Amino acid sequence: MRAPILFLALLAATAVRAVAQRAVDTTLTLQGFLQQDNDVGAWTIVVPLPLDVLGTRTYVVPVVGKPERWSKFVNRYIEARGRITTLPERGHPPIGMEIDKAQEVVPAGTARATVNHGITLQAEVSLSVVPNRFAWRDAAGASTGVNPTLLYTIVNRRVGPIFFILPTNRFLCMTVTSVEGIPVWDSTTVVLSPDARRFSMQRAGVFRDAVHFPEAAVARPGHYSVRMGICDVDDYDITAEFDVR
Repeated sequence: MRAPILFLALLAATAVRAVAQRAVDTTLTLQGFLQQDNDVGAWTIVVPLPLDVLGTRTYVVPVVGKPERWSKFVNRYIEARGRITTLPERGHPPIGMEIDKAQEVVPAGTARATVNHGITLQAEVSLSVVPNRFAWRDAAGASTGVNPTLLYTIVNRRVGPIFFILPTNRFLCMTVTSVEGIPVWDSTTVVLSPDARRFSMQRAGVFRDAVHFPEAAVARPGHYSVRMGICDVDDYDITAEFDVR
């Protein structure tokens, strides 16, 4: 099973301090995915919509100070509050955020469903479109750089493990439908190894995966729904809604 690919988020920023005419730091609260690059030892929060702060526009906020304090949130969608400082020596983006407080949160517009077959199967399934409201282009027609992602999660609530046996190498299937009920895009992920077609989830175990979808999938503004689940396996399909402006 491939590792989760995580990214994107919504944010709200409030400047609280400035020096002369140019701010050198600011305190803000943002939501995004905390990520760690083990190869270079870098910690970042990846946001789906551009963050404009201290003269910099970025989708990636480096985390400085003691980021390992928040290691339990790696690859999780969190709300973090802290101070962002200009750090030109760090390269691009020339900023760093020292987190004072963080907690895992549920992305806006997340859909949830319960699978309950008594003692044989009990699970919670959720699907988030992050962000669930976005525009591909700004008022001037330039690309906003938004990178929407489908975040699919299963949590095992059964006392024993849940076993999955995939009949083919197809793994996650997804279909986007317009408000008129017309399918406009579909895609399927695959497992490359035959061994990966058999896997299990222990009690309280969590499976997460994320899939990007391109502008060509839903190029026109409108209201859409997306249905996602494990291909060829019943019960785990779920539908979420989102808006393209």
